[in-house]
Amino acid sequence: MRVYVLISILFFCCLGYSQETPKQTDVKTPRHTFAKLDFSFPIRVNQYYGEIDPYTGEKEPFFLPDGISTRFGYGLKPIDWIAIGANIGIDWKGSKCLVVAPIFGTLKICPIGGMDLRYFVEAGYGRALALGKNDLAGYFKKISIGIEDKDSGGFGLYLELCQYGFSKITDEKIGSFCVGLTYQFK
Repeated sequence: MRVYVLISILFFCCLGYSQETPKQTDVKTPRHTFAKLDFSFPIRVNQYYGEIDPYTGEKEPFFLPDGISTRFGYGLKPIDWIAIGANIGIDWKGSKCLVVAPIFGTLKICPIGGMDLRYFVEAGYGRALALGKNDLAGYFKKISIGIEDKDSGGFGLYLELCQYGFSKITDEKIGSFCVGLTYQFK
């Protein structure tokens, strides 16, 4: 009989002890992921700047649009003012009759600038593939500077220089100067 009493006491003690829940002492830092969408317009210098157009009678502008670029990116913000991302896009260069698909990674540094604005510098490096031209492929480099909302997300404006590591005919590298809009999703 003693054995049964001892086993039942041990059984109830184990049940009582197993009901205790440990405290959560380790704090996990949240990961901040983001997605972004960029639209930019490459511009080029007008060789006929200042001349009067015979059809409209207006002076020619200094810059002309030279295509359109659309890019999508997804990334991680380990801290609030640094972001690392992977991007893919489609760039159309009108003067070169070229459509390019860049695939690249970016590093973005964006310290707080003013009350509601944040300045940023974004560098990117990757690969560019010309669509419809089987033999054109090369590196892709870009650097952007701009301003965006202080919140981690929202609209922004930027200026960008990008270069593709190939050329259609000559040895010169194809590049562009772009003015763009960005929107970052939280």
